[in-house]
Amino acid sequence: MKEVLELLGSLDESQIIESRHFIESNINRNEDIGMIYELLLNAKPVQIGKTKTGTYKVVYEHPKQKSKDIYLIIMIINTQEITLKTIYSAKRSRRLREYEPS
Repeated sequence: MKEVLELLGSLDESQIIESRHFIESNINRNEDIGMIYELLLNAKPVQIGKTKTGTYKVVYEHPKQKSKDIYLIIMIINTQEITLKTIYSAKRSRRLREYEPS
């Protein structure tokens, strides 16, 4: 996950591609696209998980709703670009519960 974190840390806006699904899901979920770019370009994720080859779940604390997190599913095309696949928010307790020791 180190390489994902490094890529996210060096991104600029021109390296972010929005998939059709991302655009449609964002319209339905009504997330602030400016906030999403701000998170991608300037915030450190609280969690990164691999979902399949080249695809990752990146979680950020929601900057406006402290009880929620923002989940971005991204695909890394190469070391120069990412594609935003989908976005959703969920209660922060979901993330915390996923990593509690059994």
